[in-house]
Amino acid sequence: MWGRVRRFAPTALLLVIALFVSAEARAQTAIRASCHADGGIPAEQLVSAAQLPAIPWKCGSLDYGSGATRGWLHFSQEDLRAADNPSHFVTSIARFERVTLIALSGKRVSYRRSYAMDDIRLFVNGANFAIPLPDLGDTTSVLVEFERAGSSALMAEGAVQRATGDKGTLGWAPRTIIVLAMLIGLLFAPLIYNYAFYLVLRERFILWHMAMVLGMNAYLLVSSGIIHRFMNLGIGALAFLNHMTFLCMVAAGAAFCANFIEPHAMSRRMRDLLVGTGVATLIFGTWASLPIEATRGLGNKLYLLGFVPMIAMFLAAMWHAARRRSRAVWFQIYGWAPIIAVGIERIVRSFGLYAVPSWGDQLIYLTLGFEIVLAALGVVDRFEVLRRDRDKAEARIDSLASLVDRDALTGMFNRRALEARYPDLRAEGYTALAVIDLDHFKKVNDRYGHAMGDRVLQETAAALSSDPDTISFRMGGEEFLMLMRGPDIVERAERMRRAISIRIVNEIDGIEAPITASLGLVDTTPGVATTLRRVYAHADRLLYEAKNSGRNRMLSERIQLFDAPVRRRKSDRRAGERRAAGAEG
Repeated sequence: MWGRVRRFAPTALLLVIALFVSAEARAQTAIRASCHADGGIPAEQLVSAAQLPAIPWKCGSLDYGSGATRGWLHFSQEDLRAADNPSHFVTSIARFERVTLIALSGKRVSYRRSYAMDDIRLFVNGANFAIPLPDLGDTTSVLVEFERAGSSALMAEGAVQRATGDKGTLGWAPRTIIVLAMLIGLLFAPLIYNYAFYLVLRERFILWHMAMVLGMNAYLLVSSGIIHRFMNLGIGALAFLNHMTFLCMVAAGAAFCANFIEPHAMSRRMRDLLVGTGVATLIFGTWASLPIEATRGLGNKLYLLGFVPMIAMFLAAMWHAARRRSRAVWFQIYGWAPIIAVGIERIVRSFGLYAVPSWGDQLIYLTLGFEIVLAALGVVDRFEVLRRDRDKAEARIDSLASLVDRDALTGMFNRRALEARYPDLRAEGYTALAVIDLDHFKKVNDRYGHAMGDRVLQETAAALSSDPDTISFRMGGEEFLMLMRGPDIVERAERMRRAISIRIVNEIDGIEAPITASLGLVDTTPGVATTLRRVYAHADRLLYEAKNSGRNRMLSERIQLFDAPVRRRKSDRRAGERRAAGAEG
C-alpha cells in the first residue's frame, strides 16, 4: 500500500495545484497597484497631485517593505482601465490603524475617505475585505494609504476589482470558494471513520488526528471567507481566529505525529520535545496575535516566525524516526513536506520582499487537504498494522494458553483445562465421567525405567483418544479421566479400557507382562447442574473399589441428580400457612 501512495502522491498534488490555478485564472480580474511606497507623507497632508513626488514610490518592484508605519498604493489610470471600471478596493484581512482612499482627478483631490478597522463591514471571498470606490468617471488615479499595518499583505495583496453582481464576485473566484466548501465537507469523512477506528483501537493518535481535522476545517472556514456567510465579525476578530485555528491545527498535528509514530521508532524524549514545541508554538502564536501595542508593527512577522522552531523540531523528529526504520513516518514526511515548503515561503514573504498571485496564497489549502488525505491513509495503514499485531498477539496468547492447558508428555488436556471447561462440556452433553488408573505402574518405572514408563503413558493416551464422543484428560501420574456422551457409554468405556493393554503390547517392545487398567465410571442425569468435585468423587470411589476387587476391571453406576430445592423465606412460608388455614376455615 505504501509503495502505491509514494508513487501517486506527487502526481496527485501537482494535478490538484493545476486545477486550482486554472480555477483562479477564470476569476474576475483584480488589478494590483503599479506603484507602492513604504513611508511618505500622511494622507491628510496630501491635497494635490503635485505632492506625489514627496512619497518614495517604487514602480514595478515586488518589495513592499514592512509598512509598519505608513504604506501607500498607487493605482494609475492604466490600472483602473485594466480593471474595467473597478468598484471596490480589495485586500487581505489584517490589523491596521487606519486606511484612507484618495481619488485624484487631474491635479486635484476629488475624493477622500478614511476607515478604521471597526468601520469595515464588507467581507468578501477569501480572507479579504472590500472598500467601495467612488464614481471613477474622470478619475486619473486612486491612492490607498495604510497607517500602522499589521501585515505587509495589506499592501502586497491590495487590488482594485469590479463587482459584476453581489459581493460574492469580489475577492477570490467563486469557483475557488465552491472547491474549498467541498473540501470542508469532504474533511468530515475522516472524523467519521476515525471515530469508528477509535471504538476498535482506543489509540490516542486517532483522537489527535480528529482534533487536527477539526482545526483544519475551522481554519478553512475562517480563512476562505465562508464564515462571512454565517457570522458578522470584525477585522480584529477574524484576524485572531485565522491565526488561532491554524495554531490549534499545528499543535494537534504535532501531538498526532508524536503518538502516531511507532513506539520503537521515536524515543520518549523526542516525543515530549515534539509535543512541547507544538504547545510552545501555540502559546507564542497566541501572544503574537493579540492586539498588543508594543508588537503591533511586528505582530504578523512574530506570528509567522514562531513556526520556525516547530518546523525545525518536526524535521528533526522525522529524521529521527526515519533512521529507526519507521513505516508510519513516511506518511508524515510526504504529507507535511508541502505544508512546510509553503510555510517557509510565507515566512519569507511576510517581510514584504515580494508578492505572489492569489493562487499562491491558496496553495496552503491544497497542501493541508493533501496532508489530511495522506494522514488518513496513514491511519488506515497503522490500523491494519495494529490489527495484524493484535491478531498475532492473540494467536500467541492462544498458543500459550493451549500449552498451559495441555499435558506436555501426552498432548492431552490436563486438570486445569478440565476444571475450566467442565460446566460448558457438561452443558454440551458430556454427562458421564470415568477415572482410569494403570495397575502397578510403579513397577513398570522401577523395572524398565522412566523412559519406558513415558512410552506407556503416551500409548495409553492414544488408546483413550479413539472415541469421537470422548474427551480425555491426564490428571497426573498414571491417572486419566474421560468425559463421555452419547449411547452405550458403559460398553465404549470398557472397550477403551481393554484397548490400553492391547495397544501397549502392539506398540512397545520389551515389556513382558501385560499392563492393565482399572476404571470407575459414573453416568449422571442430563440437564441437571452439578459440580466436577461431586461427580469426580463418585467415579474415584468406584475406581478404588475396582482396584480393591482385584484390578483390571471397570465398575460403573448411574446416579440420579436433582436440582436443589428452592428455600422459601420465612415470611413466604407463613403466608402460605395462613392461606391454608383460611381455606380450612
